[in-house]
Amino acid sequence: MALSGEAPTTRVGKVLGIAIVVSLITGAIAGFGAGFLARAPSQAPAQAPQERDFWVFTVVLPFNDTPATPHDYFAPDRMTVNQGDTVTIHFFNTETEPEDHTFTMAAPYEMNHVVPYNSTVSFSFTASTPGIFAYRCVYHQPTMTGWLVVLQP
Repeated sequence: MALSGEAPTTRVGKVLGIAIVVSLITGAIAGFGAGFLARAPSQAPAQAPQERDFWVFTVVLPFNDTPATPHDYFAPDRMTVNQGDTVTIHFFNTETEPEDHTFTMAAPYEMNHVVPYNSTVSFSFTASTPGIFAYRCVYHQPTMTGWLVVLQP
C-alpha cells in the first residue's frame, strides 16, 4: 500500500537514486583522502630555496675535574636547512684570551675558517648536498663539534 499516493516502485527508485548519489560522493571523498595521504614524498610541493642566517658562538665552560681542562663547544651545535638554501654563518669567537677557533667542514662543504679570539668571521655557501655533516674546531676536539643537517625537499 503506497503512502501519499505514490506507487511503491517509484519510492524505491528514488531511495535507490539517493543511495547511489551518496555512495558516489562518499567514494570520491574517500578516494581523494587516500590519494592525498598516500602520495610519495617526491610529489610534495617543492619549497623554494631560502636564505638562512645562523649566528654561531664559541662557549667555554671550565671543568671541576683534576686536571682542570676547559670544555669548548659551539652554540648552536646543530643547524637544519633545506637542500638548495643559501646558508650564511656569522661565527663569533667569544674568547677574551688569545685562543683561536676554527669552523671546519669536510667534503662536500669543504671549508676551514680560522677565527682569532674576540673576532667574527662571516661566510656563505649553498646547501647543495642532503645529509648530516659535522662541523668542528680543529683545535678543540672532541667536544667542539656541531652538525649541519641538510634536508632533501
